[in-house]
Amino acid sequence: MRFVARNFSYQHPVFGRSKKAQSLTPYTHSVYYLWWEFLRRNTDYKKCCDNGGRGKLKSLYEDFGDIHSVDFKTWWQTDSRGANLFAEQLPPDFKVIASVEEFAERDRVILLQVPLSLPKRFLTQQFQKILNQHHEGRRGIRTNRISTAKYPITGHVDTDALEKCLRVYDMKVANPKMRLWEIAQECKVTKAKQFVKSDGTETQEEISDKKLILANTASRLLKRAEKIVAAVSGGMFPNSRQI
Repeated sequence: MRFVARNFSYQHPVFGRSKKAQSLTPYTHSVYYLWWEFLRRNTDYKKCCDNGGRGKLKSLYEDFGDIHSVDFKTWWQTDSRGANLFAEQLPPDFKVIASVEEFAERDRVILLQVPLSLPKRFLTQQFQKILNQHHEGRRGIRTNRISTAKYPITGHVDTDALEKCLRVYDMKVANPKMRLWEIAQECKVTKAKQFVKSDGTETQEEISDKKLILANTASRLLKRAEKIVAAVSGGMFPNSRQI
């Protein structure tokens, strides 16, 4: 049985000038776009792309392709790549199986034998027992918390924080000798009141304290970005609790 795309765990990218596209957050704030951007920072994957898909990341390349040769919109839409990689899948239909060949052998699907010669009430009781044994759902708890996407994204994902990580990462790569507090200030990753003023109105102690806050913020974001860049080459996108 062929599964088809159903939906996405997070808002998927929408392009164009339609009313729907205009009413949604720009696709550049999508977690799927950010996955693509982080993977573009991975040097091992860049080498794989340069080698035409050869190397230790060959299997990942077969799914993601050369992300350095096209823009995100083209990459996402070509052969429905975005949906194939990130969309959740429909479960099999709830129906009578006429033959064994129709059975969808998938996780969270069971095959039952129901003797219709037995009383309906008895069968209903037995079915309930089986559900209680095998079904993960409980009152007030989502039953679809296990992702069926090929590349799942689970848990809380803060896209604003991820964008800050990328800005800091790119600034550091472009300016390796730039001090961390300067990077944080340039990338505007903290509150404006924590920025170092250049008008001479602050004491040296105030300046030192602000530089320390800025440097620590940049260091934290940089480390997080490096972990994500490494993780996406393994087909994983860590959520806020995992890094």
